[in-house]
Amino acid sequence: MSSSPSTADPSTPGTSAAPAVATTGQALARWWRKAWIWFVLAVLLLLVALPTILRQTPDDRPLSPESAAPQGALAVVRVLQDHGIAVHPADSLGEAVALAGEYPAAPVLFHDAADHLPATGLDELAATVEADRRVLVEPDFEVLQRLAPSVSQAGQVPDGDRLASGDGCRLAMGREAQSVPAAGRAYRAADAEACFPVPGTGSGASGPAHTVLQTTDGTVVLGNQGIFANASAGTGGHPVLSLWSLGRTADVVWYLPGLQDVAVDPGPPSTDQLLPDWVRPAGIWLIVCLAVLMLWRGRRHGPLAVEPLPVVVPASETAIGRARLYERFGHHGAAARSLRSATLVRLSRALRLGHGASVQAVVSAAARVTGRDPSRVAADLDVAQVGTSRELVAAGRALQELEEAVRTALTTDPPPPGPRTPDPDGRTP
Repeated sequence: MSSSPSTADPSTPGTSAAPAVATTGQALARWWRKAWIWFVLAVLLLLVALPTILRQTPDDRPLSPESAAPQGALAVVRVLQDHGIAVHPADSLGEAVALAGEYPAAPVLFHDAADHLPATGLDELAATVEADRRVLVEPDFEVLQRLAPSVSQAGQVPDGDRLASGDGCRLAMGREAQSVPAAGRAYRAADAEACFPVPGTGSGASGPAHTVLQTTDGTVVLGNQGIFANASAGTGGHPVLSLWSLGRTADVVWYLPGLQDVAVDPGPPSTDQLLPDWVRPAGIWLIVCLAVLMLWRGRRHGPLAVEPLPVVVPASETAIGRARLYERFGHHGAAARSLRSATLVRLSRALRLGHGASVQAVVSAAARVTGRDPSRVAADLDVAQVGTSRELVAAGRALQELEEAVRTALTTDPPPPGPRTPDPDGRTP
């Protein structure tokens, strides 16, 4: 009595070895061979984008305290710092208000070249910063109305050489500066100390227009941003004006309104805002239920079963359907080529030429069997010029007649042999 082995020997004929299970290392190597190209592309993309990510956008705002560009104000900031004055930049109204409260005696330089700060922000700034702490650089009408109401605009300063401080200048910084380049804006004020009058502005009730003013409540209005710009900070009396207007205390708040201060219209309420509060949790619950339902109904219960369809379509119906499609869309040439191909296949089979027989071989064999001229047989098989229904009918009739002629010739019995002629020596061959 023999016992069957418990394990199959792979070397024994008739036995098959169990498939080897890939180890973790082999699986990782197989996965890496498929995915390494994506890692290389990701690394290349990161290397291309890294300089752009790390590159800091230069601050090109006018009078930016951190910009070394010609329109920046880094040079004046460095000079103030050399004199022991700390400059505290503010890019939004909230920062400016916080810094003004933290340094209650510090002057606040205000320059809004792009009109970012709306009227409500100007009112808040006026309520927070006292008048004697305000240093306004090229203010427009809206800024003057809320931060220096006694000062009005008087147009642009005409191009010229220089503006002298003037005999009526009572400001120490104006007398010390003596002269400044003719540029910027001009202003008028009845109750203000003014320097650097603009020629040609007249001497009306408010007097001539000036580029530097200080109101009775202490607000300083400077009509030329070039006083603080890097390109012209050292020109003429600009250094004196910048130090005298900002160097009163050990701190300076440098406020340039930015995009954070722009008033954004909230617009009409959205659909989410109009819906009641219970809709959002109910919607989340419905989404969770839908996901569970999809997981439940989307499970596969084993492999798919393949079953042949119990439907047989006769070949005649297929041919009729294709012919109706050709007729509907007017594809007479395609229909003629289909008839010719079918005729060549049947003729090759009838003439025993095989499936790979050429058209010329079929033409030669059909001409030999039927006794027709090869050029006539080739003309019957030529359907290249078929383009109308009439031509299609004629071509089909010619193909049918050729096929019937070949079949008739193949099925006709050969003629009986004639009488044998004896040889001259009397023998019958």
